[in-house]
Amino acid sequence: MVDIEIGKERIDIKYTTNLEAYISGVDFSIVDETSEHDNSAFYEKLRALKSGELQDVFVERWEDFKSSFFIFTEDGEILNEFILSSVETEDIDNLEMPRLSTVNFFVKVEEMRPFFFQAKKKQGDIILRQGGVENGTTQYLLTGEKSFLISNNPRAQTSWTNTFADYIPVGFTHIIPKGLDHILFVLGLLFFSPRIYPLVFQISIFTLAHTITLGLSSAGFISISAKIIEPLIALSITFIAAENIFKARLTEYRLVTIFAFGLLHGLGFASVLANFGLPKDYFLWALIGFNIGVELGQLFLLFAGYLILAYTFKTNALYRTFVTIPGSLFVGLFGLWWFFERIFLG
Repeated sequence: MVDIEIGKERIDIKYTTNLEAYISGVDFSIVDETSEHDNSAFYEKLRALKSGELQDVFVERWEDFKSSFFIFTEDGEILNEFILSSVETEDIDNLEMPRLSTVNFFVKVEEMRPFFFQAKKKQGDIILRQGGVENGTTQYLLTGEKSFLISNNPRAQTSWTNTFADYIPVGFTHIIPKGLDHILFVLGLLFFSPRIYPLVFQISIFTLAHTITLGLSSAGFISISAKIIEPLIALSITFIAAENIFKARLTEYRLVTIFAFGLLHGLGFASVLANFGLPKDYFLWALIGFNIGVELGQLFLLFAGYLILAYTFKTNALYRTFVTIPGSLFVGLFGLWWFFERIFLG
């Protein structure tokens, strides 16, 4: 989250982030979960530091940190002589809960002109908000994306349609390319059969379930640690893959299983969404847009895979021999490896 406020001779920036993730080298353009990072042990060590100790570690890395941000005017002038004001963080007793910190910094300007804001890709997706001006801009910036033009002039109020449209690509990118565990689960459904109707029925059940928990969790009615949810999501991938191998028919039991796993995956989507938050204005429209983006990502994956696989291996026998068995073995082993990694290393 980036909050920008324009003063007479300077631009103030508040960047709220997971400092431990930054210091340990997490690249949020690639991963959403710190448990998936190679340096997760160092991350957990940083999590145990007191607030003052964490701030000291960060200050030593300030020069590298400030190089991740750019402010530039319409005519190309770059304003990047950022000065650190303060770092705000809290001590936490429960290491299962995320800790957010705020880095306050500013850049001096001789003449205030409209400008653009941009962050390096490794900072991941960003919500940018402008304060100190009536109806200041609120933007969702995808990884490495440049902001709209920012000035100290009052703006027209953001509409629900803009918020809705802004969050559709956010949901899509959290499936393709970022949501590898969700991609593998959807592939597990695809590998079950070359027939379109069982596939559509299964994905509909899955969609209904994860929509329920995504909404409830985002609204604050459910809160479960990602350290519990993420291993279970990995295990769901392995379970579906095993069912593909040992059961050749679609049963009511499988549909109940898919619904239960959909509830889990919805909590996984919500934990990702919690990393950058939802706007207070038009919260519901942002949530709906995100969910539609997720569905578009899933449908794109399903139908692209279906067109390739079902038309290449047209009979049930061929499909089961060359797609269901080997594909499910690969997906299942991947999920099992993730499960143990997230339990013992996450």
